[in-house]
Amino acid sequence: MIVCKFGGTSVGDAEALRRLVAIVKGRLQESPLVVVSALSGVSDELIRLVGDAAAGEDRLRGIAERHRALLAQCGDRLAATELAHALDADLASLESHRKGIALLEDASPQVRARVVGTGERMSSRIVAAWLRAAGMNCVEIDAADVVRTIGRDIERDPPDPEAIRERAAAVVVPHLAQGRVVLTQGFIGRDPAGRPSLLGRGGSDYSASLLGRTLGASRIEIWTDVDGVLTANPKIVREARRVRVLSFDEASELAYFGAKVLHPSTLLPAVEADIPVHVLNARRPEGEGTTIVREAIRPKDARFVVKAIAEKRGITVVHVTSTRMLMAHGFLARVFEVFDRFRTAVDLVATSEVSVSVTVDDASAVFEVAEALRSFARVEIERGMAVVCLVGEGMRGRASVAAEVFRAVRDFPVAMITKGASAINISLVVAESDVASVVAALHETFFQGTVPAEIFGESVQGPPASEPAPAWLREVAESHGTPCYVYDLAEIGRRAEAVRGAVATLGGRAFYAMKANANAEILARIVACGLGIEATSPGEVERAIACGCDPANLLFSAANARTDEIVSVLDRGGRVTLSALSEIARVGRERKGAEVLLRINPALGAGHHRHVVTGGAHSKFGIALRDLPEALALAEKEGVRVVGLHAHIGSGIDDPAPLLANARLLFDLAAAHPGIRILDLGGGFGIPYRDGERALDLAAVVEGIRPLLTERSPEIWIEPGRFIVGAAGWLLARVTCRKESDGLTFVGLDTGMNHLLRPALYGAYHRIDNLSGEGRPMEWVEIVGNVCESSDVFASGRAIARCEEGDLLAIRDAGAYGYVMASRYNLRDLPKEVVQDGAPTATAARTSRGSSPGSR
Repeated sequence: MIVCKFGGTSVGDAEALRRLVAIVKGRLQESPLVVVSALSGVSDELIRLVGDAAAGEDRLRGIAERHRALLAQCGDRLAATELAHALDADLASLESHRKGIALLEDASPQVRARVVGTGERMSSRIVAAWLRAAGMNCVEIDAADVVRTIGRDIERDPPDPEAIRERAAAVVVPHLAQGRVVLTQGFIGRDPAGRPSLLGRGGSDYSASLLGRTLGASRIEIWTDVDGVLTANPKIVREARRVRVLSFDEASELAYFGAKVLHPSTLLPAVEADIPVHVLNARRPEGEGTTIVREAIRPKDARFVVKAIAEKRGITVVHVTSTRMLMAHGFLARVFEVFDRFRTAVDLVATSEVSVSVTVDDASAVFEVAEALRSFARVEIERGMAVVCLVGEGMRGRASVAAEVFRAVRDFPVAMITKGASAINISLVVAESDVASVVAALHETFFQGTVPAEIFGESVQGPPASEPAPAWLREVAESHGTPCYVYDLAEIGRRAEAVRGAVATLGGRAFYAMKANANAEILARIVACGLGIEATSPGEVERAIACGCDPANLLFSAANARTDEIVSVLDRGGRVTLSALSEIARVGRERKGAEVLLRINPALGAGHHRHVVTGGAHSKFGIALRDLPEALALAEKEGVRVVGLHAHIGSGIDDPAPLLANARLLFDLAAAHPGIRILDLGGGFGIPYRDGERALDLAAVVEGIRPLLTERSPEIWIEPGRFIVGAAGWLLARVTCRKESDGLTFVGLDTGMNHLLRPALYGAYHRIDNLSGEGRPMEWVEIVGNVCESSDVFASGRAIARCEEGDLLAIRDAGAYGYVMASRYNLRDLPKEVVQDGAPTATAARTSRGSSPGSR
């Protein structure tokens, strides 16, 4: 026999119930025991009802209407009628308890357990009706007649395994033996005194596991609304992957430390009986899900020893410090006796000679705990914290894992770090506000590239792009061949005009950061739109001037530049930004009286990847903020006039907050140094690379700067690059090879990482359209290039219309940091650049190598 447990979302509406019926019908030959939770949201509503019974009449009415409607929709009037009376009795009981709680203005634990547990009973009435309406011989059993608890805590009572075994043999086994579908509830039970009891929130999974062990199930199925256990929370990491196989130990750690798919106690009975647990998606019952077994597969590749990352929020950290700990015994026992006295469970512990820090997720008694501890120690309490836990059996004995963790989170303050005694988890305690960033950084570190198919399944992506790449790209590919970059000048012009107009409202200027895309025709269009050019090399300077940029509108950002490179720009009338004390001294020796900007490192960094964060302690860019007085003094000594300050904090920023923080810092510095006439806020403005991502709200940045301006404010400069050209470019490529290998489908292209480096260098995401795949089914594939490197991967676990050899693929948002970073590695030719001014019907496309204004 098997156990099939259905969660609240799997019984929440008529469509969910239809899927449940189909799933159970497909398992009739395996003697299913069906365990159901309350309808989604009902348990929370009942908890609110207990807390505010006087105002709960409307709430209860809504619950009643929802259940009656689902019962009526089962499709069989007789089946609905049979169970309507039982449902009405449940609802009448709830109304009686509501009135009693409202009258007494209190509810005992027994009453709370009875009220909250009614949600499961009402749900089972509805499921029973639907199963019978489908022709199944279904018997409904009250879980309280089988699941017995020990009577310690009515609302979170531990089970009594021996009593459960006896009751199951008497109540459940006879029905299974006669081929009936047995239906019961999760979460609820009965204590030795006959009082209703609960197994704790999320206890329906636990009920299924207990009954599976008792009845000797061949497997336990947990039906949810996700495809299984994922490598991370998909709300944080959209490319999170399904984990195909986990060990019991791994799954238990993940459940305890925040993975929402399983209740923390679920696996204990299954572990004891060595029963595999399958986590499946009721919305996609054909899916494989996640299988949890005693011993999971260990990856051969050391890069993938971490199976998943879980986060648990709402954590409180208690720091206990006392010099009495030094060389003393019994101190820790005394500390934990206090936590035990107030029934406060401790999750993580870190100790030193004179202190101990612990985390708790139930802080209801934390102030009482702290008061008791203060009788013999100093106590500090940190709220608003979270635990981020990495789990994987392959971590055992691998010192490199900790090193990678530290590297990934080096820019975030970590309050605690612990490694479990089982050596299969590393847990970090961080501020709740940093959780998303920490999880994303760790996932990028441990799950980048093509992952082992025997352990990991598809990634969890959103739907295909709602606005596919334009169809006219096919005409370009037919005319010019592949691989080729295609740029839309009309779109670039529109974005350049928008940027110029926005900064002009502040009386400022915009300089296009040409390192994003140095195509000659693009530069000419941007210059025609009234933008200056920001260059970072002599070659870029020459290209900008050749494309029509007046040297007076040229800004050269020196990064470890030679003196002659800097002086050459000054002599032509351009501006330069210096980023080192030695550069100031060298320019002073060569060109007394030169006007320059100084680039400072504001100790503030942001960006889409650690390799593009250009501010902070680990950045090579700029003059340290603390060294600015020395830099200004040196400039005065050497006869160099500092007229502006510049700070660029990173690339791909989609949140105005760090940009505005940088702006406020520069304004404060300018106020302290009246000679400053220019404040260059840098660029790094992000664009959306994934569906659902946001672009930087430039208007919000402008409006955030406006209140900082005064009559004597310096002129504001900005340096966007990607923001202007990124979304206006595509890389077109043909499918040259399709093959299956070890459970993966590889789609090979006639281009590679030498043409578009961002995915290999940054793990960057680019949407990819199969322009030849209209009407084909979606599939999960690895999209790879033709370069002889394992990192030559454009997308891993990507959903795309089925690809065949010869198909045309368009890699989107490739207008920035594409061709400019391309190389002839493996002695392969560079791709073509095709410049298009609007749709092909309006103007013919031109092929350009971008090496000079005339190479079109």
